[in-house]
Amino acid sequence: MTYDVHCNGCSYYEQHHLTKDKMTTLVSPPVELENNHSDILLVFQSPGKEEWLVGKAIQPIKKQGGTAGRRIELSWGRCRAKRTDFNIVNTVQCYPGNQGGRDIDPNKKAIHCCSNRLKDILQTGCYKKVIVFGDIALKVIRKLLVGEISAVVVVARHPNGGISNDKLDALWIER
Repeated sequence: MTYDVHCNGCSYYEQHHLTKDKMTTLVSPPVELENNHSDILLVFQSPGKEEWLVGKAIQPIKKQGGTAGRRIELSWGRCRAKRTDFNIVNTVQCYPGNQGGRDIDPNKKAIHCCSNRLKDILQTGCYKKVIVFGDIALKVIRKLLVGEISAVVVVARHPNGGISNDKLDALWIER
């Protein structure tokens, strides 16, 4: 795996925090910006196991209990939106791991290192709207956007964190 300048000092550097069966051979960042040349950016917390293995954010995996990616895919279908209508990124590009079958939150060191990459993405994109999912993503975006860009920031609950279908669908209606 190759790393870049933003990875220096990151606690996820070289994946030492993961067991061998969770490591990836994808290049760094393993789950980077999906650039569909959109003026709307979706910002999530960090990749889950499926995203980590595929190397692409919000995978619509069908499994018991559902996944955030599947809920978003169903919502896009209801609203006649599609993945390519958006640029998509995670606040932290590496998989933090899981405990007890649930993904764990990324640690502060990883959030800090990856926020530099996210800042570059925000500065080089021409976003009119940034939709932020979850508390960690929101904290980082608020810190980075101070005086940086004039995009409208829309705050949304995590797709598996209690957001209704109506509120999820409303995110895509006004593009």
